[in-house]
Amino acid sequence: MVDSLPAGVVWTVDPGGRRALQLDAAGGRVLVALCGAQVLSWHTRDGDVLWTASKPEYAAGKPVRGGIPVVFPWFGDHRSDPKLPAHGFARTLEWRLERAGPGPRIVLATGDDERTRQLWPHAFRLQFEIALGTELSMALHVHNPGPQPWAFEAALHTYFGVGDVHQASVHGLERVACTETASAPEVGWDPAAPLRFRAETDRVFHGAPDRIELRAPALRRTVVLHARDARSAIVWNPWPAKTARLSQMIADDWTRFCCIETANVRQHAITLAAGGAHTMALRLQCLPS
Repeated sequence: MVDSLPAGVVWTVDPGGRRALQLDAAGGRVLVALCGAQVLSWHTRDGDVLWTASKPEYAAGKPVRGGIPVVFPWFGDHRSDPKLPAHGFARTLEWRLERAGPGPRIVLATGDDERTRQLWPHAFRLQFEIALGTELSMALHVHNPGPQPWAFEAALHTYFGVGDVHQASVHGLERVACTETASAPEVGWDPAAPLRFRAETDRVFHGAPDRIELRAPALRRTVVLHARDARSAIVWNPWPAKTARLSQMIADDWTRFCCIETANVRQHAITLAAGGAHTMALRLQCLPS
C-alpha cells in the first residue's frame, strides 16, 4: 500500500474511467492504466509519441489497441491451444501500485491467482517500472517464486505514431536474421537496407541489437529505442486487409502507426530457475528531425 505519492505522480482515470496514474516531468506527461499496467500515452511538447486506435475501448479486463501493452507469458497465439488469449494474460490483469518515487517513477505489480493458473500452471510475480524524465524508461521484472523452472515469452508491444507509414523507416535491424509472418508480405525486400513499409509487415527479428531508430519524417521526429536484455524485436503494420479484421480500428488507421516490440520470444524465450528473476528494459528517446 502506497501512502503518499511523490511530486510528478497523481492518481487519475483514463478516458474510460478506469483507475490510472499520471506522471509529469520535463514537459512530458505519461498516462498509465492499472488494467494491464498499460502505458496509454506519452505526450511531449510535440504531441503523443505513441499511437492509439481511432475507436479505443477502455473496458475492464481489456487492453486498449495502442500505447504499450505488456505481453506475458506467451507471444502471439498460444502454441498448443489457440483458444487461450493471444499475447498471454498480463495485459488483461488488474495491477496494483507497489512503489512510487523517487521522482516521477512508479512500480506496478501483479502475480498469479486461481484464474491465471487455469491458463498457465505456474506461480509468478511481475513488476513493471515506469520512470519519466526527458526520456521514458521502463523495465519488466519477472520473478519465479515457485519450486520448478519455467519458460516464458515477454514483449513491450509499443505502438508508435508515424503520421504516414509510407514515409517511416526503421534503422538498426539491417542484416539481422528475421522471420516474416505476415499473410501478404512485401516481396523481394532488401534485408541489408533500413526497413520500409510497402506491404503488410510482421517480422520477428532474432538477435536484435540494443539500439533501434524509428524515423517518422511526417511528424519530424526520430524515436530511439534503447533496449537491455531483449534479444527479439518485432516490427508490425497490418496494412488495410488485416486492419479490416482488427478491433478498435477504422479503415485507414494502418497509415498512421507501426509497432516496434521489444521482446524475448521464440528461440529467445527465457527460462527461469526456481527463485530466479529476469529484467527486460526499454528506454525511449524522442528527437526532432
